[in-house]
Amino acid sequence: MTVEDWKEVETRLSIPYSSVKLKIDGYDVTIGHAMEKPLKYCLAIYIDGIFKTKWVLEDCEIRRRFCSKHTKSLLTAKEKKALDRERKAFREEVLKKSTYDWYSPYWNSFRRLKAHLIKNNKSIEIGEDAYEVD
Repeated sequence: MTVEDWKEVETRLSIPYSSVKLKIDGYDVTIGHAMEKPLKYCLAIYIDGIFKTKWVLEDCEIRRRFCSKHTKSLLTAKEKKALDRERKAFREEVLKKSTYDWYSPYWNSFRRLKAHLIKNNKSIEIGEDAYEVD
């Protein structure tokens, strides 16, 4: 896709309740608006018109290509600060064991979504009926 194509996609997605259809490495991908929580909207990604929960629970190709990765720590800021006095090897081991990753089909930033898609996929094209209203 060209820079102008990406700008057109971003413009279309700035319209409430709109969606864009893309063809990415053989997958029919739809990006549309979804309500993440009350009064907060985000971009949701659907592969072949659906999104299965197992894709975020299990390590698979679709999760790596299309889902956003989040990292969360189980430690509070106070506990992390207390670890600063410990040996570096011990501190890094505790920090590694106290964090976990989770994945989501929701994206809060178009820029991050675009960068992730470009990085993890080879061929991105605008679908034939990309801007049609459902």
